[in-house]
Amino acid sequence: MAFWITLARSVLATALGLALILQPEKTRPMLVNFMGMFWLMAGIMSLRWGASGERARRASVVAGIVGIVAGALVLARFFIISVVGEPIVFVVVGSLIVLIGLVHIFEGLRTGDDRHRQRSWTSTVLGVFEIGLGAVLLTWRDEFGPLFYLISTGWAFLGALVLLREALLKRKAVRAALSEEVR
Repeated sequence: MAFWITLARSVLATALGLALILQPEKTRPMLVNFMGMFWLMAGIMSLRWGASGERARRASVVAGIVGIVAGALVLARFFIISVVGEPIVFVVVGSLIVLIGLVHIFEGLRTGDDRHRQRSWTSTVLGVFEIGLGAVLLTWRDEFGPLFYLISTGWAFLGALVLLREALLKRKAVRAALSEEVR
């Protein structure tokens, strides 16, 4: 099941990247909602992953909590903006996205006994894109410019590749486990 969920997220990220290239002016609402769903789902999966197993992985738990909060804030942005105002929401969400990027970078650098659960260099690059997105939100004034869409497009395509890789690794692990059970 995790394979299909991750594969579906990869396909959606690819579709978002293509939409950003083909029709960037019509893509903004879809982009923001997709980012919110992406971080919410990634947060839930990271939290579940960090809490499972023999020992909790602090970075995954932190990434999970931050992802869930960032995703929920992005998806509930219209309600929250009406309560606290747009500038505050952009500062909070931008800060959370930078934090998510930093967690991805530090997860990408992890070595040791957990190597089989390690994220690769793609996690580090994804973190750099997320820090860029967060920085754009933190410096936002009136309208997102070409830099935001360029970073978003790179983030979408890189996210799609990372998710596709994770989906294939999950599928391989399930097949290997099934093969072991048959023996």
